[in-house]
Amino acid sequence: MGDGRRRSWQLIKLAPGLLVAGGCLWLALRDVDRTMVVARLSSANWALAPLMALLLLVFFWLKAWRWRLLLEPVSPLNVRDVAGPLMIGFMANNILPAHLGELVRVHVLGRTHDVPRAAVLSTVVLERLFDLLAILALLGVGLLSGPVLPSRYQQAAVTLAVATCVLLAAAVTFVCAADRCLRIFEWVCNRCLVFLPQRWRLGLVELLASAAGGLVALKRPRLAMGIVAASVVKWFVMALMVWVSLKTLGAVDVFAASLVVVGVIAVVILLPAPPGYVGVIQGCFSVVLAMYAVDPNVTVAASVYYHLWQYVPVTLVGLWCLHRSGLRLRDVAGVQTDAQSG
Repeated sequence: MGDGRRRSWQLIKLAPGLLVAGGCLWLALRDVDRTMVVARLSSANWALAPLMALLLLVFFWLKAWRWRLLLEPVSPLNVRDVAGPLMIGFMANNILPAHLGELVRVHVLGRTHDVPRAAVLSTVVLERLFDLLAILALLGVGLLSGPVLPSRYQQAAVTLAVATCVLLAAAVTFVCAADRCLRIFEWVCNRCLVFLPQRWRLGLVELLASAAGGLVALKRPRLAMGIVAASVVKWFVMALMVWVSLKTLGAVDVFAASLVVVGVIAVVILLPAPPGYVGVIQGCFSVVLAMYAVDPNVTVAASVYYHLWQYVPVTLVGLWCLHRSGLRLRDVAGVQTDAQSG
């Protein structure tokens, strides 16, 4: 493929994310006075900045510790071993399109510590499952524990609670009977999903088999308890970062709302988005906090403050870890092609 066609294809792939970002920015800025936003930022309580730095550090330490626990049956690594690839992956999400960060950290860990990439990928799949369960739980708690919201939001909380219970039951069943579940899934793919190309069906089965291969950690009580605890606590820490951001900009009585903001962000970022989730975070803040009657100017200012903490230090640390690993940015920028060829 020529350079011109390659660039055109890259722009086409970016288009959905840019559309999502544009829509989110419109939602965030439609009722905002930019002068007031700047004024809010100028009068912010910067004394809370050290707390934000501490919470950010705790969040990534918990994420690295959980990943180490998931990887323990595959390779006995320590937190420092996995922290570098983890931060490189988050840096990649901030500067590269198409959510490449997960593939990047799988690639980097496999290359720097000689760990089978398929096994590493299975732990990333499991991370997503535990994150989803923790997010749904915190989102439900936030909706039920805050001010009385309209009935449609209360119904949403009940729905989330039911969804969490169903997912938890499915996860427990899969852990206890992984082989049988895999055979049933393969039968469903071959009998009920015949309209899909065979390679897609094989890919789905291989993906589930990869996840099943990482379930060894969940069959060890110590590892399972640590993984579950880290999943819940790290998202609670992220909610505290949202809360501190809002407090920094002068909002009050927004703790329950912070839990909801984190839950919504975690779900929406699964959609196509530009590098660094520009606009997406601002839109999530605005939509959620409008339900709690928070001043839109405070909301946007707080979202910018929160976003800067998620972007600047994380990107800088990721670039430093990339330099320490001996890899170059172009090595991870082409990881998708490398993964497909491997």
